[in-house]
Amino acid sequence: MIVVYHDVHSVAKLQEIAKIVFAYDNVDLFVISRPQGAAAQTGVPEIHLAAAKRGKKILIVPDLKDVVELLKPKNVFIITKKAEKEFDPAEVGDGDMVVVAGTEPDATKFDIDGLEARKILPQGMGDVGYMATVLCKLSK
Repeated sequence: MIVVYHDVHSVAKLQEIAKIVFAYDNVDLFVISRPQGAAAQTGVPEIHLAAAKRGKKILIVPDLKDVVELLKPKNVFIITKKAEKEFDPAEVGDGDMVVVAGTEPDATKFDIDGLEARKILPQGMGDVGYMATVLCKLSK
């Protein structure tokens, strides 16, 4: 499974998300898509080093469309409050990608277009909570 953290600005959030992702063995690749500001300048090198030390695979891309085009996942699920359907881990297979946006209040309509939008309940816990919940559900 491929896990993507998209449109991140905060170094602290990037570090927390990476710790969560690296704790799960069912994640084949961690992708950081569209890192910006301090997250791109400071956070990405730190996370890259942490991944290397733990033997984890990481990929940094300029945008979400780039990773979809490059890796060609079977399905791409994006966690968003705008979704009508709730996230169901049974839908996610080996060649699939799960995306959590790092922006507040949520991913843009442009980011969601063409992807399988899903929501996590309870809503309002933020990107770190969403990532932890998704990976916990997928590990069962």
